[in-house]
Amino acid sequence: MKKLFLTVCFFFAFALCTQGFAAVTTIDEATIESRQPKPIDIQNVSGLPDANDVNAVRAFLKERFQSASVSDASDLGDLNKSNAMDLQHSAEYLESLQESKKSTFEKIYDQLMGHLDEPQTFFSPDTVFYEMVKETSNGNTKDVPNIAVVSVRLPNGKVVLAPAREHIAYLLASYRILPTGSVEVEEDITLVANAQALQNGLVKTLKKWTTSREGVKKKLDITLLSVTLNGQELDYKLTEIGNDIVISPRQAHVLAPGVYNYRLRYLLDRKLWYYKDFTEFHANVTSGFGNFVIASANAIVSVPDGKTFISQTAMTGFKKSLSAKNVAVALLDKNALGFATFNPLHAGEDMHILVGLDNSVFITPSFGRRFFWFITDYGDIFFALLGLLAVFISYFMSWNGIQKNKAIPTFKLKHSAPLNRFLLENAYDKRSFVAALLELCRKRIVDIKKEGQTLLLIKRTDNLKNLSNGLKKVVRFLFGKNDSVLEISQKNALKVSRAEKYHAKKIKRTAQFLRWRLGLAYLFFGVFMFLITLFAIAYIAVNPLEIMLILLIGSLTVAFYLWVMEHSFSNKYVKYVAKSISALFIVLTILFLSIYIHFLSALFLSATLWFIIKYAALFTNRQGWMQTKTNALENLKKYLKTNAPLVSQSVEFDIQQANIFALNLEDLYPSNPKIASRYRLDLAKEMLNLLKTF
Repeated sequence: MKKLFLTVCFFFAFALCTQGFAAVTTIDEATIESRQPKPIDIQNVSGLPDANDVNAVRAFLKERFQSASVSDASDLGDLNKSNAMDLQHSAEYLESLQESKKSTFEKIYDQLMGHLDEPQTFFSPDTVFYEMVKETSNGNTKDVPNIAVVSVRLPNGKVVLAPAREHIAYLLASYRILPTGSVEVEEDITLVANAQALQNGLVKTLKKWTTSREGVKKKLDITLLSVTLNGQELDYKLTEIGNDIVISPRQAHVLAPGVYNYRLRYLLDRKLWYYKDFTEFHANVTSGFGNFVIASANAIVSVPDGKTFISQTAMTGFKKSLSAKNVAVALLDKNALGFATFNPLHAGEDMHILVGLDNSVFITPSFGRRFFWFITDYGDIFFALLGLLAVFISYFMSWNGIQKNKAIPTFKLKHSAPLNRFLLENAYDKRSFVAALLELCRKRIVDIKKEGQTLLLIKRTDNLKNLSNGLKKVVRFLFGKNDSVLEISQKNALKVSRAEKYHAKKIKRTAQFLRWRLGLAYLFFGVFMFLITLFAIAYIAVNPLEIMLILLIGSLTVAFYLWVMEHSFSNKYVKYVAKSISALFIVLTILFLSIYIHFLSALFLSATLWFIIKYAALFTNRQGWMQTKTNALENLKKYLKTNAPLVSQSVEFDIQQANIFALNLEDLYPSNPKIASRYRLDLAKEMLNLLKTF
């Protein structure tokens, strides 16, 4: 117990620590060295519990681990041997041995420890702080720092002393390897919280990808079973961030200073690697708990009954300086291995275990399971590519159909003469405005008269309810509230100009809406396919709702800046700045999305959005769906031109008079007795020439 306490104090007291001269290796070198598994030379432990009683085995192993951690094992021989855990001196012998080696400081410490009251579950402002007196060594007096301690009750009921500083006092990870190749993990963590990094609860990080000896990567499938704190179940969630999967509280909870026992249970699939002659299991036992000192790290690996291990490797240390000298291994049973550290692990140190297993232990994965694994690994790329191809192919085929005039709209729209002129000529001018006045004449709202040399607009009724909102406002601009006659002259140029400008904006807006309406079905199809793609990608993620929200936000951001990239700017400098900023934000958004999905997936999603925006613009331009409308207008113009004599002799003239003027066909339609009462083309032409002078 004292050794554990003093060693942890040492780690807390110094930010830097010196490394020993033991031979070191890296985890990659360890896997290479054990490429051909060798038999394990581990002696059986006497006094074993019933191997079929899991709880008894766990309790037995915990007790042995604690004994190994708190004893002075300096005289126990070579601790690197796998049977070191089995060599236990008597308590009396160890006590006498330790007593003979105690320094003055340690004897004072023992005295103070004897004054401890009953074990405490939490430490608070009432925690006793032990003030160490001055120690004399070789005639020199030196100060011994104050040390705050806390009594820690481990999951097995044993009570030990630990520094009252934030750290993990005890960790036991149990890995139960199932016949299917899945691994059931249960982690018991006893930690000391001090309202610092652990104030919002324990967070565990798991690597999303595992790598084989040949460098092949595969994605882990993780299922969270439960998380308990001091026996009470907590609501935890899995969050996928970059190359990590984080087990964290769904709702933040304040962890007051104290001692806590966490238990994490989760299921890992695809954790094993299958080779020709053996199967390998690798785990970094202490990884993912943050930058904490771990006073005692332990692990159990078990396989199905009747199965055995064929090799093992266990190491601790920093990433590029791993050593086997701080780990003991015990063969608990033919199908259960135990691992324990002799000394605490400094912040940043890891404990790696690699176990070789017989291939016959596991059920050969079926095709369906392997396909599921493929979707787990690359499903987001697969679905993103499918969505991209679906949108591109359907849009491409539709565009070809439009260009070959095979696509015919299935809806009908009423068009005014000014709108027809705008769609055909792509312009609004004064002829368009006069055509609008001719439509008002047809609707019996106004009339055009000439008195002497003066052209007059005469308001015939105040009932405008059957007019469109645009024409209603044109009438109000021209006549105001009280006037009924408007002279077309220079003095009323402002009224006429206001009405014309307003009507021009209205026609252009109506034309734009018509263009989008014509291509709306394809726009909806593209957006629908894109949303289906996002849903499929989010569904296979660890946390679907969060990933869906992130994908939606990222997609909207990319779509906005793609729209800016396609937008036309009148000022070239504004154009360069806007498009440069848009390109930058598109790249940054793709990189942000690649934290949660593959980079290729983010790229495919952005390409899909670009196709939707690009083709939506193509469908709505004059060569898209509008082409069918302009073709219809060309046919109307040809009809009015070819059949002028017939139209001018029928009531159809009154219906088409505004279109005749809007399409520059008035010279083909002279007045005649049958249409004289309705004929206004001569006055319209005269008004057009007069408006051009304003």
